[in-house]
This record gives sequence, C-alpha cells and structure tokens, in this order.
Amino acid sequence: MPDKTRQKEAPLRNEYLPDQALVLEVRELAPGIHHFVLEFVDPVLRENFSFCSGQFLQVSLLGIGESPISICSPPTQQGSFELCVREAGNLTQALHRLQPGDSLWVRGPYGQGFPLAEMAGQDLIFIAGGIGLAPLRSAIDCAVCLNDEFGELTVLHGARSPDFLLFTDEYETWRQSGRVETIVDEAPPGWRGQIGVITALLDLVNPAPENTSVLICGPPVMFRFVLGRLKELGFEDTRIFISLERHMRCGVGKCEHCVVESFYTCRQGPVLSIEQIRGISSALR
Repeated sequence: MPDKTRQKEAPLRNEYLPDQALVLEVRELAPGIHHFVLEFVDPVLRENFSFCSGQFLQVSLLGIGESPISICSPPTQQGSFELCVREAGNLTQALHRLQPGDSLWVRGPYGQGFPLAEMAGQDLIFIAGGIGLAPLRSAIDCAVCLNDEFGELTVLHGARSPDFLLFTDEYETWRQSGRVETIVDEAPPGWRGQIGVITALLDLVNPAPENTSVLICGPPVMFRFVLGRLKELGFEDTRIFISLERHMRCGVGKCEHCVVESFYTCRQGPVLSIEQIRGISSALR
C-alpha cells in the first residue's frame, strides 16, 4: 500500500532552529487542557510540512522555555496542524494564555510515529489514558480518512472523570468506522457510562488478536495492566505499539535526558513496538 499516512517531504531545514507559527484557534477541552490550531508563518513550510502520527514537536515561547508536545492532527490535514496542551509548568501556563493571532515557535517533527502503512488491512484498537488520546487522535483521524485501507477501528478512552474525556464531539465521526468506548475512575450521579479501569473496556469489546494491531498512549502506570491483558488475549508483541513518555529536551539525541538503556526515546521512539523494548523493563516506567 502506498504510504498515504505521511505527506510529501518538506524542504530540508535546520533541525536546531525553530519556526514561527500563528495561533488560529484555541478551545478548552477539559480543565487545564487546551487545544490549538496553528499554521506556519512561512508559506512554503505551511504547504509542505510533513509528519507521521505519533511524532512530536519542540514547542517554545521566547524567554520562557521549550517542551515536547505531540501533534494531534492527522498528516492528511493540509495547511494547519494541531496541538493539545496540558497545563503542567511555566511554559504550558504561558501557552494557555495565548489567543488567536499570537505566535509560538516550533522545531521538528521528531521521533518515530505509528507505522500505519504496515497495518493496512488490519483492525485497529486505540487505547488511550487521559491526554494520551491527543497523539492517538492523529492516528485515529488518519485511519478514518483512509477508512478503506483498514478494518474496524475501536477507540478505548479512560479518564479520571467525565469532564476529562477529550474530543467527545468527534466520537460520532469515529463510530462511523467502528466503535468508541469510554470509562472513568469516578463520576457524578447521573453518569450512565462505565466506571473502573481501562482494561475493563478490553473485556467489553473482546478483540480478536489474529488480524488486529493495538496503539497505546497514556500514563506509564496504565501500561503494565493493559499489556498484561493484551497478552492474556493472545496479542503478539509485534502487533502492540506504545508511545513512551519521556522529557525529550533536545529532540535530536544530544542531551541524553530521554535515554533508556540502549536507545534514545526521541530518535528510536517515542513510538515503539513491544517487541522492540522486550527485556528493557525501565522503558515502561
């Protein structure tokens, strides 16, 4: 299958230098979580910007700092790109104060994304914990856009409460290609959805491992339980892909802050198959 999951290659750029991007839209998705639609100021870069679902950008504001943030829009989207930012420090607090028309700076994209082209013809299961749905949204939307290339899509999303379920306005679109199931840790009276841990959703959908790939992103504490349940269901390590959470300060394999034993998360990751990290227990912490 031709790799339609990636745009045409962008012109060669200096990976150490950031590019200016304008904020087009801002909305609050959940308490402390904002969604941004942006475009590059440079028209050539705006037209040719290319990435894979699961890759990240180094996002900065001058005089404040820089942080890695995953792209949450699909590579099939033209002219703009999107980020989902959780307030967690000085930089993200400043990003949350931005309004349409303001600027920020980005380097990248960096890292390895989800190998969607290799999953052609398969069913896909997306398992997201909390804001982990943001990078998975890029892959979900890409798969929905190329729906005839894949089998059934299943999105499983867990959050601390209903207020923290993300992109709920897009569930109906995703359901046209499969199913969406959500679960929360706790809920107010009147909540009619599932309450519990995300592995309960795997039991609910009862996936078949023979022709299914699983894409996972969320807090590290979630990984052990989800991976254990997938093993019980018969999934092979080659069909399970996980996005690792590390503070990738440089993004280019120089600062060594994201090193996990034998690999650089910013270069070999953040997306890796379980087969690739087999025996490296610290990768899932």
